[in-house]
Amino acid sequence: MSGSALAIIGEKETIMPFLATGAKVVYVKKGESVKAVEDLIKEGVKIIFFTEEFINELHEVLAKYRTETFPCLIPIPTGRGKTKLAIERIRGVIKKAVGADVFLEEK
Repeated sequence: MSGSALAIIGEKETIMPFLATGAKVVYVKKGESVKAVEDLIKEGVKIIFFTEEFINELHEVLAKYRTETFPCLIPIPTGRGKTKLAIERIRGVIKKAVGADVFLEEK
């Protein structure tokens, strides 16, 4: 397997700051995220972050790899989303990894 261990997918204006991390940054628009994720998986990328606006578009891919160790597909909350899907998904990943819910409950 070649390629980066970490990639970030999203719209340019949202993920451009991640260029500074050294991760592979892939700019996509609506309708392009599934192909981008599948291409990254074929390249051997193990951890793929994506902005929350693509969570519904990636539903089938997320379901396919839900029980796999790799690739790890993690949504990034952007603050523009109308739902808390990304935060709930991150919460689930952490709970699975740690064995406990480490997030404080909102009041």
